[in-house]
Amino acid sequence: MSRKQNTLSIGLFPLALILYEFAAYLSTDMIQPGIIDVVRDFNADVRLAPASVSLYMAGGMVLQWLLGPLSDRVGRRPVLLTGAMIFTLACFATLFTTSMTQYLIARFIQGTSICFIATVGYVSVQEIFGEKKGIQLMAIITSVVLIAPIIGPLAGATLMHFVHWKALFGITGLMGLIAWTGLLFNMPDTVGAKSTPFSVSGVLHDFRKVFRNSIVLNGVVTISLCYIPIMSWVAVSPVILIEHGGLTTSQFAWTQIPVFSAVILANMVVVKFIDDPTSARFIWKAVPIQLLGLATLIIGNIVYPHVWLWSAGGTSIYAFGIGLIFPTLFRFTLFSNELPKGTVSASLNIVVLSICAASVELARWLWFEAGGRIPFHLLAVVAGVTGVLFLSRLLRYQHLHKTYLQGD
Repeated sequence: MSRKQNTLSIGLFPLALILYEFAAYLSTDMIQPGIIDVVRDFNADVRLAPASVSLYMAGGMVLQWLLGPLSDRVGRRPVLLTGAMIFTLACFATLFTTSMTQYLIARFIQGTSICFIATVGYVSVQEIFGEKKGIQLMAIITSVVLIAPIIGPLAGATLMHFVHWKALFGITGLMGLIAWTGLLFNMPDTVGAKSTPFSVSGVLHDFRKVFRNSIVLNGVVTISLCYIPIMSWVAVSPVILIEHGGLTTSQFAWTQIPVFSAVILANMVVVKFIDDPTSARFIWKAVPIQLLGLATLIIGNIVYPHVWLWSAGGTSIYAFGIGLIFPTLFRFTLFSNELPKGTVSASLNIVVLSICAASVELARWLWFEAGGRIPFHLLAVVAGVTGVLFLSRLLRYQHLHKTYLQGD
């Protein structure tokens, strides 16, 4: 392969990864306006509706322990290709489900795509490109992928006027197949097969080193807490707005646009206007925006308890603030150490997805059993404020690490 062809191939790899992740997100976002229809089709309890998201995230956790260390040893490419094919087959399998249990199992398997994308795909991008370029590229990838939560609910609500909800999974399955083909022909391998054998003891040794690293631990906890306000809203909002708020599926879809548009706008700000997204000064400027969003969320719902606008508005402001620093937080956590990157990424995603899945179930319980709107939103406030506290620790440890390297 010529140098020009090789450069083109490397450039096409992020596009194939974007399509894979876009399809993975779309498999959740397109079905959200119709999740109540899914429950009714299978004559299931409406309380199972948020489980479509929480089980998807649980699926994104279950293989993390394996894929990170495995990709460190056998290479990133074969692992990511396997993941894209599993996702594709799981989407097509949903077409043949006949019960809520089968549907949720398919969602769980589809969720494993998160393992492959975050643990293998993201690490490959960061390894191929430098620090600033890697952060900017991840911001671009995130922005493009987050179009899915914007157009997904609208597209899903529109398509379900013409086709059965199962057809939506046929669409995402086809997208997964195209993405797999793109990865097959364009993905370079940044690791390659190594002589180190894959063994349980070796994997455990790597994980022990990761979880003893202060930067990794604080980064993992910070990212997890920062995700909770957004993920709890995405998972439970269909029940809040459609089942209890009386919105139509189309009206519900429009309520999701500000939240994900805010993250996209934040990422574009980072790419276009921020010279050093790793600067502590820039990161701290984003924190007041996050706190403003959380304040709007809780105060608005206390003063005007029957207006859903405060929920979507507060979450959107918070999403903009956290979107400014998410790519940098991931970069700090992955690369401010000398540990195997696949294992670090796996550890990160295991904890993040575990906490997010648990928080969705807690948010669902708070809404149904513990008083509704205010307890539900208090979860986001507590998580967001605690996340800021851990952020300060992460920045302190990262600064010490950087100073140590400069001293060497």
